[in-house]
Amino acid sequence: MSNEVYPKNFEDLKKEIHDKGLCGECGGCVSFCSAHDLKAIQMSENGPPTYLNKEKCLKCGICYLVCPQTDVLNEELGSRFEYKEPIGSWRKIASTQATTEDIRQKATDGGTVTSILMFLLDHKLIDGAIVSRQINPFHRVPFYANTKKDLIEAAGSHFTMAGQMDELEHYGSFSPSVTELKSIYKSDIASIAFVGTPCQVHSLRKMQELHIIPSHVVKYALGLFCNMNYVLDDKKCQQIERQFGFSMKDTIKVNMKDDIAFYFKDKPTIHVPFDDMNTYCRSACKICKDFSNYYADISFGGLGSKDGFTTTIVRTKLGSELYDGALKDGYISEVGNLNTPIKKSEMLAKVIGFSEMKKQRASRFSVK
Repeated sequence: MSNEVYPKNFEDLKKEIHDKGLCGECGGCVSFCSAHDLKAIQMSENGPPTYLNKEKCLKCGICYLVCPQTDVLNEELGSRFEYKEPIGSWRKIASTQATTEDIRQKATDGGTVTSILMFLLDHKLIDGAIVSRQINPFHRVPFYANTKKDLIEAAGSHFTMAGQMDELEHYGSFSPSVTELKSIYKSDIASIAFVGTPCQVHSLRKMQELHIIPSHVVKYALGLFCNMNYVLDDKKCQQIERQFGFSMKDTIKVNMKDDIAFYFKDKPTIHVPFDDMNTYCRSACKICKDFSNYYADISFGGLGSKDGFTTTIVRTKLGSELYDGALKDGYISEVGNLNTPIKKSEMLAKVIGFSEMKKQRASRFSVK
């Protein structure tokens, strides 16, 4: 009998990650499998990926390797991105905003991500971008944007719940954007930007570390700060309404920053602490340690900046070139009084503080 040790595969992924409720449903494993026409596994409607055709599984182990919840390749990525505790390597931190009024009005924070993507499109540095569009307070869908109109549409997080709540039995704030890579693989698209959460960027970087198709088309990785995401059904929505005293149908905007802010047209904003929403949090988010998206070229979030501005952390050389180009050409701006040494220290302290809290939460909930 052979003593050869086979790589861990989808069966191991199910036992170690899925069965323990740790799957983040980022879609990295399915993206690889679909792009190569193996189609052994697929995303499920409500839960981790499942077999589509078990007989087609090659037991190659790629799905296990690219999963952000497994520890493999983390040492290699840490070396490549010069990871330093507690928020990773960074070159610059600034409070920024879009210079275009249209974008600022539609964006949740300062619209910096949208403006940087505009810069990339206008200068033909990318063919398009994988982004997500928010269609109600806790539901995002991924899509490929290759026009300014698409990008502005994605920037908007203003919505109405009227007529939608009754139609949705199950939804979540997390968008499986990595799965969109599979639709790009066989096209003539050569270069894209990818906007995603820490787990999504982590999976993408693992694929790039292994030179796995279709990750080769991603030139820029723009990361979003992420404290947690939510999975809701009608019953949980009703619980939230009773607990915090508002109707989801009246919500016009939600922003996650120092807390979760629910905005309404005709009444004051309601602020809900993150800890009060733990009941509705995805299990995988509870054990995630990355708040500031330390494998991205540039990381973005509202935390640390005033309303209407984006905290921007430039991490890589490529990120620096992109940021400097967008700033020089007037797509984004740095507001002087928000970027003094003291203000930058305050921004950094907030990001570090939330990063430490997320790591402490992960240690409490971890079942590995």
